[in-house]
Order: sequence, then structure tokens, then C-alpha cells
Amino acid sequence: MHKSKIININDLCWESWQHEDEYASDQKHLGDMAGGEKIGVTMERLPPGKASAVAHYHTKEEEHIYAMQGEATLYIDGEPHPFSQGQYVCFNADTGIAHKLFNHSDSDFIFIVVGNRDIHDVVVYPENNKVLVKSVNEIYARRPTNYWDKDETSN
Repeated sequence: MHKSKIININDLCWESWQHEDEYASDQKHLGDMAGGEKIGVTMERLPPGKASAVAHYHTKEEEHIYAMQGEATLYIDGEPHPFSQGQYVCFNADTGIAHKLFNHSDSDFIFIVVGNRDIHDVVVYPENNKVLVKSVNEIYARRPTNYWDKDETSN
């Protein structure tokens, strides 16, 4: 039996990641630290001049974002929207609405992301024409094909 665990988010260290110059954030995986299994909860700190992710949408996961501190630009299907402290948005699964955050301000933007964890989720990245299939944890190029097409790389 799982025992509920009270955590203090101030005791958790930020985990940093960066890809090239554009993408970076610091994260605290609150849900994991509290023993969560079905719902992911992450606090993120997005530095100035950085994007939190490549624009994407989920086929099986619902994603909620709450702005805690500062301001950023929320791109929804490429359209910029100011997104600042106290604002909240939900992206339902399988809507095809791509989204990403970019911090154009001169100070950190802190936000919470909440979403259900679904191993059957497929994450679609329309900007770079890729898909992540979570059940096999692999990313594929998105291209028109059919079941009978032979892969160009096979003999």
C-alpha cells in the first residue's frame, strides 16, 4: 500500500536541462517526489530568452499550465499570447492544438505543468515533423506512407 508523502517544494533542488541555445529550463518534479503515479506535476523555471519545449500536442494526455510568477509568451498553434502570473490554460488530449512557452521577458518565468501519464500517448511536434511514441520511447519522422511501403533504408 502506498503511503501519502508531504513534501516541501522549497526543499527540492532544481534539475536543469538545455538543448542548444533556444531550449532550457529548470524543473522540480513535484508529483514524482510526492509518490504520484498517474498524474505528473512539474514546477518549471524558464529563463529569459528560452523556450520550454518544441511546439507539441498530445493524443492521450491532457496538459494544464498555471503561471505562478513572471510572464512569458504562450504560442498556441503559432499564435503568440501573453501568459503571466495567475493565468491558467488547459490543452485537452487529441485536439491537435500545438503549444509552447517562450520567455521574452528579462526575468525568470515560473509555472506548473500538470498532466495525466498515459503510456499510449503520442506526442506530435508539427514544427519539426516528428512524433514521440511513448510506449516504445522512440521519436520518428512524420511522413506520408502506407502499410506496404518498403523502408528506403532496408535492403
